[in-house]
Amino acid sequence: MGHIRDFSRTIGGRIVIAGLGAVLTVVGGLLVTRPLTALVGLVASIGVGLVVGAVLLVARDRTAAWRLVVAVALAACAVLCFVFLPVVVRFLPPAIAILLLVHALWLVLISVKRGTIVTRITCFVQAVASVLLAVLAWVWPDIATVVCGAGFAIAVVVIGIILLVRAIRPSWVRSRRQRPVLRGIGALVVLMLAMVAAWGSVQLRTDLASVDDFYTWDAEIPAVSGQVLRVAPYHGVLPAGADAVRVLYASTYSDGSPALASAVVAYPSAATWEPRQILAWQHGTTGVARSCAPSVGSQAITEYAIPGISRAIDRGWVVVATDYPGQGTGGRYPYLVGEGEGRATLDGIRAAQQIQDAQASNSAWIWGHSQGGHATLWAGQIAAEYAPEIEILGVAALSAASDPLALAERITGVESSALGEVVTSLVLVPYADEYADVSLSDSVHPAGHGIVETFASRCVTDAPTLVSVLVGMALSFDAPLYRIDVASGPTHDRLAENIADGVVPAPLFLGQWADDEVIPIEMQRTLDASLCEAGRTVEVHEYPGRTHMGVIAEGSPLIDDLYDWADAVTRGELPSNCMS
Repeated sequence: MGHIRDFSRTIGGRIVIAGLGAVLTVVGGLLVTRPLTALVGLVASIGVGLVVGAVLLVARDRTAAWRLVVAVALAACAVLCFVFLPVVVRFLPPAIAILLLVHALWLVLISVKRGTIVTRITCFVQAVASVLLAVLAWVWPDIATVVCGAGFAIAVVVIGIILLVRAIRPSWVRSRRQRPVLRGIGALVVLMLAMVAAWGSVQLRTDLASVDDFYTWDAEIPAVSGQVLRVAPYHGVLPAGADAVRVLYASTYSDGSPALASAVVAYPSAATWEPRQILAWQHGTTGVARSCAPSVGSQAITEYAIPGISRAIDRGWVVVATDYPGQGTGGRYPYLVGEGEGRATLDGIRAAQQIQDAQASNSAWIWGHSQGGHATLWAGQIAAEYAPEIEILGVAALSAASDPLALAERITGVESSALGEVVTSLVLVPYADEYADVSLSDSVHPAGHGIVETFASRCVTDAPTLVSVLVGMALSFDAPLYRIDVASGPTHDRLAENIADGVVPAPLFLGQWADDEVIPIEMQRTLDASLCEAGRTVEVHEYPGRTHMGVIAEGSPLIDDLYDWADAVTRGELPSNCMS
């Protein structure tokens, strides 16, 4: 070490230090806006550091057995860092949280045992800040991951600048008298920032829905699809003259394995002896996490959630609104997996028939919006085979995400954005759960697995999704978060096999805003053209001046057209106005 110190004081040594400092400053500066790449560098640095530590440990004394054992352990950890880089990055946020808590405990011990009053106060402030930062790292793992990458890049810049300064002024040393003051000021600044971030976190997470015990089923799921397993009152907002219950029922995934699903069943309060028609409603995208289930909240059967539900109740219909498996309940969520969505829809109808007070018949309408339009089309396509006892009166797909492949091409193509990064996670994570040949390892940046999974853990209508969008923006200058090939390969094939062809035996209604900002109108037009060419009965509507959600909002002309179509079908008129 003495030789190295002496060399660093020579002209040649100072040039080497300056060159190294310049390289680190430039590299760190480039990495600041590329947190994913920086994370790869961080893990690689940890791996290299472990290897160097192992070598130095053995070099000092080759005869000590314990040194050899520790060196082998360090080398093994280094190998794990390189081989399992995605796993290491995924566990960085909880690891940081634990280290911050340990650091806080250590600071508290220091403040109690020794030091001046100023030092003790500084240690206490630092400890409180560390605890707050630990909680934030645990609650917001995607932000913690990005900050960790950016922090590593900034550290590289700082080291580079220090090396440059020391190369120019070897005698430069900070005054020790200033250190307590600077440390105290720095601790206060960090504490203030942590408190602001904690306050913002509380505001963002206020009123988030939570899943209760109703959705947990520890016993074996019965093999009878549609069998009701549990019923409980629904305490959300109800249409006038309606009662409602939550139901937990058995269903199946697309591969035939048992699934657990939940739904809300609403029906007229007035008693009747006549069997009531059923309206099966399939909701649009709310997210893919359990807490995103509409039945968990209070708005599942309002006009906002189901267009014209008051009219359905006034007509004496029973309304069943499925959450699909994996929402509310545990298990896989078949997001844009047609067979799985369709089965959950049909089994929801079967479940509604078992609610005694509902007096539901075997006749059902199947309507849905956006993702629910995709589910609706698939339910109509498989009904004859999967649930032949149900009479499907009519199928209405509104702003339907009928072609997942086309949507994926749009999202991952030139129109990709920070919001697109979030939306992609909602498809990719469920597809990776559903299909063995679709994997996150092949589709996501090695340092981005945890970020993508965190994106998918949030509901699209909740405030924390704003954080996901901001994180997506922070990654915009980095290497692509996703490495998805939608032109060929397993992901392409799985998306393609879930395209809804709209070939349903029952009358079909298609309706959408002409300038839909989420689902391109060309998707409905393509479906319409193929059905009309095949001679299928289809009524199609396009609405100007309405957004993706506005087209089903209260007061939309679509609602009138939808019920007029249902009346025409009931009269035996099979209206068709193919637009192609």
